[in-house]
Amino acid sequence: MLNASVIISTRNRASILPRLFDALAAMRLNNETRWELLMVDNGSSDDTVAVIAAEAERGRLPVHCVSEPIPGKSRALNRAIKQAQAELLVFTDDDVEPQATWLQAYIDAAALHPEIDGFAGKVLPKWLGDIPAWLHTEGEFALPRGITNTRDFGMSQQILDEQVIPGGVNTALRAEAVAKNGWFREELGPGTSVPFTEDTEYMGRFRRGGGEFWYVPEALLYHCNIPERMTKAYVCRWMFDVARCQVLAYADVPAGKNIAGIPLYLLRHYLSRIVSFWLEPREQQRLQKKMKWMFTAGEIAGYRQLPAFKQTLAAD
Repeated sequence: MLNASVIISTRNRASILPRLFDALAAMRLNNETRWELLMVDNGSSDDTVAVIAAEAERGRLPVHCVSEPIPGKSRALNRAIKQAQAELLVFTDDDVEPQATWLQAYIDAAALHPEIDGFAGKVLPKWLGDIPAWLHTEGEFALPRGITNTRDFGMSQQILDEQVIPGGVNTALRAEAVAKNGWFREELGPGTSVPFTEDTEYMGRFRRGGGEFWYVPEALLYHCNIPERMTKAYVCRWMFDVARCQVLAYADVPAGKNIAGIPLYLLRHYLSRIVSFWLEPREQQRLQKKMKWMFTAGEIAGYRQLPAFKQTLAAD
């Protein structure tokens, strides 16, 4: 029996995969550890498949190329889950750099805590460019963790608060828990019209089913942030998109007071937040207020799209 199956969906990322493979190859693993790396090519049109094949031929990693030609990260993850052979399934992304202790820390934690089915590691950002002065990861003006790709609860292993729902960038579940939890929702995630929330929806479902997450800080990886992510335009667009996706993933068509399907309270929030933004002279506070305004705008967009989205799901 394999100790771990590492599952990664990738699409048109041939240029960055060597960095990932080098980091995985540098991990320190116990002699008895057995694992597999399932790289799911999700319909790439570049040299992704060739890069994965070349790495497999080198023989330094137990890598297998899994094909899911229909775009959709959730669909790709479900394909890999069907093929995974290990007792622990470890989910991460293709734009990360796992550190030397990463995988073994997960395996050790799972062995030490058989009563726990979920594990979450530490995620720190790696900036691939100069960090602008306005970009903060800590303090009063810290950006949301989803933008900075940060998950840091200190250096002590612990049960995570039940309100914390770790995303899919650095999370592990026992195979039995995955089988009980079901599939990733294939209408959500990159490659669909709802490119966010597929991982938090899945891990939140695990939470609602009674699952707990054990925090493993030694399972550390760095998430690489390209310069295009380090702009105010990207931050505001992210706030809009994640709010829209959250409504489509979780909300119901409003039954209360609404205009054209948009709850009245959201329209009030939108107007008050846009006025607050325009009246704010301080640069850092102005960005924070624009982020809130864009989040509300994304919620409104989500509610406008929600009836058609629900109809599409029902038809499927």
